[in-house]
Amino acid sequence: MTAKNWRGYVDGLGLRIAALLSIALFPIGLIAVSITHQFSEAADERAQSNLLALTAQAAAGEEALIRTGFGSTDALAAVIPSIEADTSACNRIFVDFIADNQAFSFAGYVGTDGILKCGSSAVGYDFKGREVYQGMMQHPGPRSDLIFNAPISKTSVIVLSAPVYRDGAFDGYVTVSLPHNETRMKLENQPVDRPVDLITFNNEGEILSAAGGLQGVVGELPAGRPLVGLAGQYRFSFTGQTNDGEERVFAVVPILRDQVYAIGSWPQERLSVAPGLSIASPMFFPIAMWLTSLGVAYFAVHRLVIKPIRRLSRDMRDFAVTRRHEQRSRDTGLPRELREIDQTWHNLAETVIRDEAELEDTIHDKSVLLKEVHHRVKNNLQLIASIVNMKVRKAKTPEARFALKEVQGRVMSIATVHRSLYETTTEGRVRADELMRSTIGKLVSASVANEAHLKSTEEYDPVVLYPDQAVPLSLLATEATTNALKYIGRPEEGMPRIEVRLKTLEPGTARLIVSNTKGTPLLPPEQVSGTGLGTNLIKAFAQQLGGKLEVEDGDVFFSVVVDFPIASFDEAQRDSEIVEVD
Repeated sequence: MTAKNWRGYVDGLGLRIAALLSIALFPIGLIAVSITHQFSEAADERAQSNLLALTAQAAAGEEALIRTGFGSTDALAAVIPSIEADTSACNRIFVDFIADNQAFSFAGYVGTDGILKCGSSAVGYDFKGREVYQGMMQHPGPRSDLIFNAPISKTSVIVLSAPVYRDGAFDGYVTVSLPHNETRMKLENQPVDRPVDLITFNNEGEILSAAGGLQGVVGELPAGRPLVGLAGQYRFSFTGQTNDGEERVFAVVPILRDQVYAIGSWPQERLSVAPGLSIASPMFFPIAMWLTSLGVAYFAVHRLVIKPIRRLSRDMRDFAVTRRHEQRSRDTGLPRELREIDQTWHNLAETVIRDEAELEDTIHDKSVLLKEVHHRVKNNLQLIASIVNMKVRKAKTPEARFALKEVQGRVMSIATVHRSLYETTTEGRVRADELMRSTIGKLVSASVANEAHLKSTEEYDPVVLYPDQAVPLSLLATEATTNALKYIGRPEEGMPRIEVRLKTLEPGTARLIVSNTKGTPLLPPEQVSGTGLGTNLIKAFAQQLGGKLEVEDGDVFFSVVVDFPIASFDEAQRDSEIVEVD
């Protein structure tokens, strides 16, 4: 649908009535939406409560092991100062711990020098380059870390650590390793249609384990909410997007307060007991009433208003094209107001047809009269030119013949302008380039004999002027060209040249240039004695154009340059100016 058609559809009466009905039904819609919203919020709260319970239940196994691990590290850290000297006894404690707690893969005591003093295996291993050791050295305290490739077990493990103090001073730490096992985080009896994705993390926001494996686990985390910001709080839930762009509901529960947390998530569309039903039921009544009202309004308005208006509009368009209209019998089923409009339109059409017929008769009479005037003016100009031509043939002196030729050239210029203005199809506007091409070309060819070998150059940009400017421009160009032909000379090198150019400098401004070469005169001195009339005419025509006249007298060329503005079309300002010539 085009922009025009769309705009017409939006502005239509049917759409506006539909909009008014929609506004009238808006309060009912608000009530339905409010009920829907309350129902949805209650359902979401129940679902989120269930999600918190499921998350805590899913993390129960992991929680038990982590609590066992931290309890064991605290207990072992308490007895280390008393048995550290007995390496055999110290090792046996850790070996027995692993034997009794097979969920753990390693346990040991690391001294402040980073060396494993005693443990379930790998005694003497150097941990100084490990992250857990460096963290303990900087901030001794309980820690939980995820090691992807543990140095001893060579698997992904969760490392639980507790500091050892001797006489109140930090003396190393006890650490136990809990292998990462996805099966521990599978919730038994979990509903198939509502799976919980579970992830555990520590208080620093580092991931410890994930039910679906550690690969791609970052994409399952909530976007824009770092895990470290979720730590330190009690149970809560929220809705958001994962880093992969999926809408989900998240629940956060603490496994070990201030140490380890679990975050579970559900797809948001699976929260409701019957997705879509909770929204569709409250909205059914207002939507049904809205559609019914629109249907009734459409048929009523279309039958009583839109159809008659479209028929009237079609009649108006046909009348605008053909100027014909048919008087139909009145439709009594239409409302009184529309019948009155239809009758008024037919009365108006008859009045327009009658008035146009009268105007056409008047215009025809004026056109005939105007053509007669133009014909008489053309004949009078041609008669004047013929009389001057007869005088030229009877003149006895070259000076007289040259002066009469100048008069004849001016008369022919005026005749050419008149023909261009009033005998073309573009009355009111004149192509200045075409006008000058027809005027200047004839003037140059008729003024100089062929043996003079004169080279002329004419360049005209397409410039459209109004008669008030076309007439003085044409006469200005003619006078300037006549003067150029009168005083043209043959240079020392090359042929004598005359150049006439009309150029567009910028929008709204044009320039006329008439140039002739200097040198040995082509005409005898007695034929070039001037009276100053041509110069005065050039100044007068430039003034009438509103232009700026400049004369450039160079070594080779003599040029007349006129810059003038191209007047904008304004009927109220097209009065001719009368310029007196001294």
